[in-house]
Amino acid sequence: MCGISGFFGNKKLDRSKLISTLNLMKYRGPDHQSYKEYEIKNKKLYILHSRLSIIDLEPRSNQPFESDGFAIVFNGEIYNHLDIKKNLINKGVKFKTQSDTEVLLKSYITYGTKCVEYFEGMWSFAIFDKKKKLLFISRDRFGEKPLFYLMKNNNFYFGSEIKFIKSLLSENLIVNYSKLRDFLNYGYKFLKKDNNLFFKDIKELKPGCNIIFSENNFKINKYWKPKIKTNNKLSEVEIIDKAKVLLTDAVKKTTRSDVPIAFTLSGGVDSASLVSIASKILNLKFKTYSIIDDDERYDERKKINKIVNDLKCDNKKV
Repeated sequence: MCGISGFFGNKKLDRSKLISTLNLMKYRGPDHQSYKEYEIKNKKLYILHSRLSIIDLEPRSNQPFESDGFAIVFNGEIYNHLDIKKNLINKGVKFKTQSDTEVLLKSYITYGTKCVEYFEGMWSFAIFDKKKKLLFISRDRFGEKPLFYLMKNNNFYFGSEIKFIKSLLSENLIVNYSKLRDFLNYGYKFLKKDNNLFFKDIKELKPGCNIIFSENNFKINKYWKPKIKTNNKLSEVEIIDKAKVLLTDAVKKTTRSDVPIAFTLSGGVDSASLVSIASKILNLKFKTYSIIDDDERYDERKKINKIVNDLKCDNKKV
């Protein structure tokens, strides 16, 4: 769902390099690719975007998206953007699109870096604040959307994928053979044992964190951590009822879309709950897709068929 990348530093990038990076990003968002170039005193800023259109399919919502001296590139979705938009309109904020991208940007213009506290969703985004001469980058609370960065020779690179950074850098990255060895020895479960990646000097912005980058200042701050309640006095029935209300509300918000909706249906409790709420409570029309394993230990066709027959929904087995 969309791709973003960018550069902030002391040199001017060739247009051919920017175009080749956009071509590399295209499979993340085939609907539109573009970039913008800005100047912050003696430094250059480039932000690049490849769009997969989900909400407001019109060209007016293409990115980089600019408004009132601000610009944004955004990967993700703000599920409660309609509620936020209503509150902003009550504050006198004007909108020219139906997109959650504009709601996100206008939220920053209104609330500053505290805007992320209002969002329900998944995101990685970069906002250029022309008035304050800074770059504001954020990643969602659970890190659903990726964001990598590199600081080299006082130049800053970022992207949804490491290869976008490599393309803008135009030189080979240094392989982290220690990380590669550990992965080959211990498997994927070892990937998150430390903060190291397969390439040296590449960093991953942690979930629930922001970067604020001005001309001479680079700062990372954590804006969120989970609050764990251990003294819960709700009964089992109350917990079940509350979970159903919360899950229904979540499905309602996450299925807002201007394109057709689909679910992956495994036959398990999680996906069965989601498609059942979408069908029986929200009366949505959608398709489901199921991955079938020929190994009978993992074959869930019977469970999948039971759900499909109950909901009378379209299902394609892969």
